[in-house]
Amino acid sequence: MPALTDAQRLSFETNGYLVIPEALSQDELASVRRAADAAEARWRTDTSLKGWRTPRIEQVQAPIEYDDLLFDLLEHPAVFPLIRDILGDDVSMIDNDYFISPARCRSHTAWHHDVGMAGVYHPRSVMMVKAFYILEDIPANGGATLLLPGSHRYPLGFALPQVDDPSDMPNAVKMALPAGSAFFFNGRTYHSSSHNDSDSPRRVLIYNYGHAWMRIWEGYEPSEALRAKATTPLRRQLLGMTNPYGPYAVSS
Repeated sequence: MPALTDAQRLSFETNGYLVIPEALSQDELASVRRAADAAEARWRTDTSLKGWRTPRIEQVQAPIEYDDLLFDLLEHPAVFPLIRDILGDDVSMIDNDYFISPARCRSHTAWHHDVGMAGVYHPRSVMMVKAFYILEDIPANGGATLLLPGSHRYPLGFALPQVDDPSDMPNAVKMALPAGSAFFFNGRTYHSSSHNDSDSPRRVLIYNYGHAWMRIWEGYEPSEALRAKATTPLRRQLLGMTNPYGPYAVSS
């Protein structure tokens, strides 16, 4: 049976994104926060570890390498089956990050989408789906991700209005959500970060999925230690360890 309800499928196809309230239980949220805090502490102590260290964004690259719980989140039962239903049985991981937007910082990016192949336009194909897990409540002024509903259907080369503040984009919606929420969007959906004008950092875990025939982004290739933990056909597929052209894992 499909994982998506009819209402969810219609919402995703219409808007290009879907919100999953209370994706993480309170106990799960507490455990994931502890794992993310430990990963962040290790990353701050060892500056040789990969990731951005800038005033506008801090990025713990590939958090699934830091803790088994963060690896497990790649297949979370409240979110992953929905994404798999959208992408198909050839679903695979593209990249994963832990993003921290410091308090009182400007947006680190402008409006964009994540699927760009020069001269190729796939308005009816979903190439990537990116999932966000919210680890702390995000207030309206807290640096939430902005999405432009329906923009995954825009024609190739569509010119968005030019705005100085990303939040001023007409029709944009703000993912100012409570901790434990998740949302995901079509990789062609236009999105941006917003200014974090609050006194607290914004902390989100991001898992990006594509198809098995797509390469994992450079710098996110799984380590040998992580590959050894991929003990199911689906885990191996997610980490790019199987034949990219099938047969594909149909169960974990």
